[in-house]
Amino acid sequence: MRYLRLMWLFIRVSIQDDAAYRIDFLTQLLMSVVQLGAELVGVWTIFSNTRSLAGWNAMEVLALLGVFRIMAGVITLFIAPNMRRIMEDIREGTLDFVLMKPINSQFYASVRRAVVWRVADIVLGIALAGLASAKLSAAWSLGGALLFAGMLMAGVTIIYSFWLVLATCAFWFTRLTNIEMVFWNVFEAGRYPVDIYRPWIRRGLTYVVPLAFLTTVPAGVLVGRADPAGVGAAVGLAAASMAVSSWFWRHGLRHYSGASA
Repeated sequence: MRYLRLMWLFIRVSIQDDAAYRIDFLTQLLMSVVQLGAELVGVWTIFSNTRSLAGWNAMEVLALLGVFRIMAGVITLFIAPNMRRIMEDIREGTLDFVLMKPINSQFYASVRRAVVWRVADIVLGIALAGLASAKLSAAWSLGGALLFAGMLMAGVTIIYSFWLVLATCAFWFTRLTNIEMVFWNVFEAGRYPVDIYRPWIRRGLTYVVPLAFLTTVPAGVLVGRADPAGVGAAVGLAAASMAVSSWFWRHGLRHYSGASA
């Protein structure tokens, strides 16, 4: 409960910060809608020329696009802003202020900032995924809803762990901006099912860069394409990635020399 109260406090402070620039806040909300509209135009263009995309019909791809938008929203809401701040604190030696707090340093460093307007991306993604699954008349049950939510959480855990490892690398490397840009370019491939890519690329996006577990696997559960092997692999990878990234964070802290060193 203490951690939940602290998280809510951080969100309230972030809302106050963003509310100080209301025009910018509203502009960013509008841009989220425009971006989703552009993505829908892209899907419409594709299915104006074909009936399926590697076996996925238009509504299934729209559900996948909704999941992609949810994941993008979560990354830009909490994960990316806090990981960038960690890297900045390490470079400037101000991570001391994180380590001095009487709370788990990984938790505090990971949730202290939220880009609140990014909630719009999550809401739009949920709406799009829900509408697409309704159009498909997918058989819904409590178990199916929980499984879908579980796959989303597994995806969030995997991508959070990836970013934490990236941020922790700042203990040894000065600039990691280029690596972040590579990530965003690869992540864009997740707006379409990994089945459309060549086998070697598909394997790479599943087992090397686990993009499939962020979008394709959750969307597959949503539209009735659940793969038991993929679901099990997502859960196992989420647990393993969290354990490894937390260990790597603690290992990096032992190499930190801050302003008080």
